[in-house]
Amino acid sequence: MTHVVILGAGIAGVSAAYALKAKLGPRDEVTVVSDKPYFHFVPSNPWVAMGWRERSDIAFPIGPYLESRGIKFIHSGVKRIQPDVIQVDLENGDVLFYDYLLIATGAASMTDEVPGLAEHTQSVIHVDQAERALAAYREFVRHPGPIVIGAAPGASVLGPLYEYAFLIDADLKRRNIRERVTITLVTPEPWPGHLGLGGEGASRGAVTAALVDTKISVICNARTLRIDKDTIHIMEVDVSGNEKQTHTLPYAYSVYWPAFGGVPGVRSAGGLVNERGLVVVDEYLRNPDYPNVFALGACVAQPAVDKTPVPVGAPDSVYSISKAGEIVVQNILAQIGDAPLVSYVPQRAKWLTDMGNTGAAYLSEPQVPLRDINWMRQGRWVHQAKVDFEKYFVNKIRLQPASQAPSTATRIADVMSRVLSGTGATTPTPAPAGSGKPLEIRLPQDPCIELRALAKSLGREPSTLAAELLAAAVSDAKSYLNEAGVEAMALSRRELLVEELPERQPGVEFHGGGT
Repeated sequence: MTHVVILGAGIAGVSAAYALKAKLGPRDEVTVVSDKPYFHFVPSNPWVAMGWRERSDIAFPIGPYLESRGIKFIHSGVKRIQPDVIQVDLENGDVLFYDYLLIATGAASMTDEVPGLAEHTQSVIHVDQAERALAAYREFVRHPGPIVIGAAPGASVLGPLYEYAFLIDADLKRRNIRERVTITLVTPEPWPGHLGLGGEGASRGAVTAALVDTKISVICNARTLRIDKDTIHIMEVDVSGNEKQTHTLPYAYSVYWPAFGGVPGVRSAGGLVNERGLVVVDEYLRNPDYPNVFALGACVAQPAVDKTPVPVGAPDSVYSISKAGEIVVQNILAQIGDAPLVSYVPQRAKWLTDMGNTGAAYLSEPQVPLRDINWMRQGRWVHQAKVDFEKYFVNKIRLQPASQAPSTATRIADVMSRVLSGTGATTPTPAPAGSGKPLEIRLPQDPCIELRALAKSLGREPSTLAAELLAAAVSDAKSYLNEAGVEAMALSRRELLVEELPERQPGVEFHGGGT
């Protein structure tokens, strides 16, 4: 019997747990440990921080979904990893022994490296932080002022830095207060759109043009020195890393990307981690000194792709994490079966960035220069593609295993519970103005009368109640789909959404040559 312990219940850990449990033998065990009892879709955090998503849209308890597949879930932080005795000590007092360990804890924000960063700026690294950022932003729009969106030296995964700046711009325009707000983007990158990848390609010109078009100022080669209550102190350096000039930026609202380090329970694992507490892995995503320990996601020590005057970390995305997860699962199974391992090199960089009403897609293959492919494409279709991908991934995590029939009437029960909680109302509730396209549905006479009678007894408009019940029924129906069904529905949904876009053109495309 093989026991695989996975630390972390995020995008990396849950996906790997599902795949391993499906492919291991019936007597083999998979245990997932997380300090959070829920899964949350990290790429949607900027939307939460703008009030464009609710927490419940992207976060939900993960234990039931793991356990429905026969995966044990333990809600606890990690106290210590002891690879010499193949043991993990948990904060709740439990001790786990493993045959294989997969570390997928994500990373910790090293906010103490910039004085004042934690105290005076917001963050969207975690959903809790995104909710606090939203509260601060709602207060800000009552008293607008300068905005600074920045990244500390050594910060990685910088795509969301630009995404959030463009979302802020779009939201302020919708509120008709954009002209009252200056937005400054502060980045350690040597040029806009570097993203930790190097190789100028198409991204530099495309990102620069987008910043100019939205009137967002940018300071590159920026070393953030200190953040006070209402002022950010920046040193801009030249190509040699020497001081070029200093900037003192006033701000009324600021969001910052810190550099990453290992989470406390992993950071102390001698022999597994580097000086920043990130897990050292080889090309097979396993630790060189402990070959039964693998790592995946933001907790991995990735060397910088390009040498820059101010340190810039390597990028990451759901796509690259998913691809790495496939390699990890394949290599754990190969190691169990004494088969050849598969290398994760070369890597690909691929992600989607929302820009309000439009978006940008980026692909770099391989990630490390020299590259065969390096392009960026921009258009309304990317915005919709990111929305669609969020729904696809969340649905995939919530997918019931094929061997288990989903429970029925769950969402319909929620609708009826909410309606019945207001049964004292005798005045019919007017139907809210909907933004969706009308859908004509002809019911047989009996259920039509039943629906109207039900709505009347509850003081609801029949069309309003019908819309809520239909939406709930569709959600319940989706839970019966297998993985192939979810894929087919995601494809069909994308096709329908693209047809509904007011702009049928795919958008402006920027093609970059190999660099």
